[in-house]
Amino acid sequence: MIAGARRLLGFEPAEPVPPRSWLMNVPDPSPRDLAALQAACTGWLIMWSRWRRAYTAFGACTKRPVIIDEADPARLIQQCRAIELAAA
Repeated sequence: MIAGARRLLGFEPAEPVPPRSWLMNVPDPSPRDLAALQAACTGWLIMWSRWRRAYTAFGACTKRPVIIDEADPARLIQQCRAIELAAA
């Protein structure tokens, strides 16, 4: 019943969505890589999520909590710095 209502309202695609295979290609970072990323983003707590295959950054540099999820470490650093500049 719920699936039919979701389809009628347009919340479900008409055809199946393929899995995001690019996520399977993201390797686990080494402890050294994770430490380097943490050192590059001072004021942030960086964690690696094995299930989601992405980094999660928790910001402490803003008045409100900020959480960033990103699989690419370079883009994570860019987003962290952009948020720090916006909060300054």
